[in-house]
Amino acid sequence: MNRNLGVILLALYGLFLAYRVVRFFRAWQRTRAIKRGAHAVELTPDLQQIIEKCQTVLSGWSNLSLLVRRSPVPITVGFRKPMVILPTQLLRDGDGELLSSAIGHEIVHVRRRDYLLNLSYEFLYLPLSFHPGAALVRRRINQTRELLCDELVAERLLKADVYARSLGGWPVPAATLVRSGHYNRRHR
Repeated sequence: MNRNLGVILLALYGLFLAYRVVRFFRAWQRTRAIKRGAHAVELTPDLQQIIEKCQTVLSGWSNLSLLVRRSPVPITVGFRKPMVILPTQLLRDGDGELLSSAIGHEIVHVRRRDYLLNLSYEFLYLPLSFHPGAALVRRRINQTRELLCDELVAERLLKADVYARSLGGWPVPAATLVRSGHYNRRHR
């Protein structure tokens, strides 16, 4: 009886792991589709100035690609040739503070190599994803990563009150982004 139970549990774990691997692969495919759906941004002098300021102040990547796509939030993808994908609406609005906060935040992610780290964390999470403790650790890593980027931008690029005000200027409420998973998925 104990041997049968062990085989059943091992089979269930195998099925669960296969399910998680399929989800991981689908998330990777969605990320590739996002990259393919983005297109280059025509850099206006104001936008070029914002990018240069962000890269200088935050010691950002000099070969960073800036793209645009219809998306609710800015997204950073890639680790060898990092890309920042900005929402179309963000560029249309042209709010300098909002653009500085978004680009600065994403440059910090690039500088910290968060895309590669997150990919590694997600891969390591796969065999442990059934455990509530692993889910808690994963959630804390995501929160800490985002808070650290916010802190660096508020400390080095924009004053904290200006940065907070610009975060409040997003057209989509932050709670909606967190619930929908965009906030935590944007670096996969």
